[in-house]
Amino acid sequence: MNITKLTPWFLFSCLILLSDYIKVNGSISPSSEQTQKDGIFGFKPKKLFVFGDSYADTGNTPVLIAPSWRFPNGITFPGWPTGRFADGRVSTDYLAKYVGLRTPITHKWGKYGRPRLVVKRGMNFAYGGAGVFETMFKLIPNASVQIDFFEQLLRRNVYSPADLNSSVAFFSIVGNDYLTYNRRNGTEQGRPALIRRVVKQILLDVKRIKDFGVRKVLVALSPPQKCLPLLVTPKGCDTNDTSTHLHNSLLRKGLIKLNDKKINNDDKSFLMFDLYNAFVTIFKNKGVPGVSVFPDPLKACCATKRGTSCGDISLSGKKLYSLCEDPKSFFFWDNVHITDQGWRSVFSLLLPDSQF
Repeated sequence: MNITKLTPWFLFSCLILLSDYIKVNGSISPSSEQTQKDGIFGFKPKKLFVFGDSYADTGNTPVLIAPSWRFPNGITFPGWPTGRFADGRVSTDYLAKYVGLRTPITHKWGKYGRPRLVVKRGMNFAYGGAGVFETMFKLIPNASVQIDFFEQLLRRNVYSPADLNSSVAFFSIVGNDYLTYNRRNGTEQGRPALIRRVVKQILLDVKRIKDFGVRKVLVALSPPQKCLPLLVTPKGCDTNDTSTHLHNSLLRKGLIKLNDKKINNDDKSFLMFDLYNAFVTIFKNKGVPGVSVFPDPLKACCATKRGTSCGDISLSGKKLYSLCEDPKSFFFWDNVHITDQGWRSVFSLLLPDSQF
């Protein structure tokens, strides 16, 4: 190919693709140590597929609508914003490290199915602001649409049945449906019915992913919703929130039923990722011994007022946030999201036999 005949736009596009790949996929090295044989999945996954919200998004959410692409996001790692809602790595990165893979490419780049060497590790379909239903972030694809994206790739034979049989999926939708309900002034009387609808849809979604041929599906339970800095009261956080308990109780029961041998020949196809107990344990102990110390675990490192986000700047150029000196001493990055050190602590608790 004569490079002198390439258009400036083609060259620019290649540079953008390469830059995004380096930023997103070079974020965390795969783990070379797993003391438990084949870990929680019982085999060595070769691909990771991710569906979810901002706790799992590694850069899908568009630049024009996501504060995750603005400073100070990414200051801990890699040193600049990568579209993650954090100062560094998020759940997807740590799970990829656990299974011994590099972080899978985001759907916005991987949807083209090329380059093959990149998409072969799997793909991340998660978008910040996503729920199982439409949320207040109307331009964001919900979980069902994310799974549609996955199905479109399967129809194009980007992934074979053998690929799927060697893969695991991570499903992490943990609260935007409820935050949207709050924003729309939903009543407490109507909340239990919404929770049942949300959990029912989660179960339908994860079963659909498994039915495509994915070998195992890891499903995140909800963290204590009323312990987010956005919702915490002067009295502290409510770890006995009945709504969160109902969500997790129904989801546990549903996943146990899906794992019933009468329905599914593999009785451990669906695994639970217990964010609730991990968060509560970290709050109680103010960190994880030997891993982290959080003097005030309910306080945000990048603090903002209601209605603004970390990274927002006024028309006059004034920062609309205040930034802590050391993100490693904070569990929460902003009013909703977790720091890199926070996620490291969560994974150290839930997967204690691995090095993070």
